[in-house]
Amino acid sequence: MFKNPHTPIDYDPNHAYEILNPAGTADIIFICEHASNYIPPDYNNLGLGKGFLDKHIAWDIGMEQLTRQLSARLNAPAIMARFSRLLIDPNREEDHKTLIPTVSDGIIIPENQTLSHEEIESRKNRFYHAFHDRTEILVKGKIQSGQVPLICGMHSFTPHMKGQHRPWQAGMLWNKDPRLAMALINHLTARGYNVGDNQPYSGRDLFFTMNRHGHDHGTPHVTIEIRQNEVDSPEGVDLWAGILADDLTKIAQDTQLRTLKKY
Repeated sequence: MFKNPHTPIDYDPNHAYEILNPAGTADIIFICEHASNYIPPDYNNLGLGKGFLDKHIAWDIGMEQLTRQLSARLNAPAIMARFSRLLIDPNREEDHKTLIPTVSDGIIIPENQTLSHEEIESRKNRFYHAFHDRTEILVKGKIQSGQVPLICGMHSFTPHMKGQHRPWQAGMLWNKDPRLAMALINHLTARGYNVGDNQPYSGRDLFFTMNRHGHDHGTPHVTIEIRQNEVDSPEGVDLWAGILADDLTKIAQDTQLRTLKKY
């Protein structure tokens, strides 16, 4: 399984994101909010032992690697957060109760318990707003150039939750615009995969990033969820990168799907 990926030697604490292939010509943009489990040294791991940072509470296992491969294979721009969602979760509204989690999967986050207004605003500005402002530039740039990009949020989910096995190998989440989700469900189902339609989560709940950077522009968008034991090894990432690159290439050729449409 992938472990703590790296503490970047060239890490700039003012950079909340990493842009891949910014000049990529594909009509696709990948957004990975939970790519990293990195917590800058001044936050003292939020009072957690380092082993906790390898767990799903800190990041989406496999998604950094999968996003890198898809960006390279498809010549597509991508943006990845360079901070753990335990600091602040980019896929939450600003007023959401779990924007800065105090407990995650039953694990108490010690240094998130009693935060001042100033500390909350500092994290918003340093990480949350910086990430979303740059994502907005990436999406608007494609649209203003005359393209209608497919916006793909990249996430992974645990094989079990609260003692229940999750049978889906992948899930496609959507809120009001089903176009891209349904296209991917159809392609993956035809390959023989068990694909959840708004499973294991619903896009009508935790969908902030796609609502802001997809729905608000009228672009086709989806949150792609892959079960972690499918992508917790280099071999698994290679397999899913090939599958998704092939299917998204075909879907992107559908000019009827690639239209700006507000739902």
